[in-house]
Order: sequence, then structure tokens, then C-alpha cells
Amino acid sequence: METDIPMATAASDSNPAEVLKQSLENAAIRREGRAQTQEMDVALLQQGGVYEVRSASGSVYEVDALQRTCTCPDDPPEGGCKHYRRVRTDIRAGLVPRPDGKLPDATQPTLVDEEIDAIRSAEAILLKQRLLDALLTRELERAQLDQEIHDLEFLVEVLLEIGDS
Repeated sequence: METDIPMATAASDSNPAEVLKQSLENAAIRREGRAQTQEMDVALLQQGGVYEVRSASGSVYEVDALQRTCTCPDDPPEGGCKHYRRVRTDIRAGLVPRPDGKLPDATQPTLVDEEIDAIRSAEAILLKQRLLDALLTRELERAQLDQEIHDLEFLVEVLLEIGDS
């Protein structure tokens, strides 16, 4: 599978805002992957969109799906923590009641466990590919920086030799 990877720019040409944006995007991709693959139990705690999320470690968090808040210590940028993302996914899949307390629409077919597992597996595969693409991009940037360091070291050696002459 051929992947279109943008060429890395020199460190002196890099835009700090762009580097930060890329870093946040990578973090969001990893957070989404954890939301879909980690064991969590989601239950509606109260009407109005407050859900309880119990993680595999036994930790319990309250997620307000309408306010996009969670009581976990993670303070992610836009998109929410993995607990919020899991609540959102489970609501969409019809696995938990909607924020208004109503059960999923009975006229819509609900997903069976195998379909949910297939969706999560596909999302995990996409996540893995995105992470591999991000890793390849970083390795290309590192190779370019290594070359720049090598060039600068050579230049310093030449300048030192000229100074000694």
C-alpha cells in the first residue's frame, strides 16, 4: 500500500504552530483508538446526558455528553477524552440510552456484538496505519535533521582547520 507522506522541512523552516497541531492530531488519534479498544462499561447515570464510565482498571468517571466533560484527569483539546469518545460511540451504536433517557430507536437495526467488534477492529487498524504514517513522517524529519547536523559538524571542522592555518 503506497502512502503519500509529505516531505519534512528543515528545523529552521518548521512552524511551531504546525508542529503543535500535528502533535495534537496524533494525540487525538491515539485517544480515539484507546476509546474504541479498551474495555469500558458505559451506563446512563441521569437524564440530561450524564453517563458513568467504568474502566477495566475499576476507575469510575462521570461524562456529561452534552457538555463534553469528564471527571477523569485527562484534559484533552477538542474532541474529548477517551471516556467521552466511548460514550459518544456507544450512543451512536445504540448500546446505551440517548442523553434524553430514551432507548435507541427500535425501527433502526441495532448493531450486534460481532458488528461492533468489527467496527472497533477496523478503527484500530485505521489508527495503527495513522500512527505508522506519523512515525514514518517523524523518522523522515529525524533523518533530515541528522543530515543537517552532519553538514554543520563538517562545516565546523572546515572552519576550525581554516582558523588553525
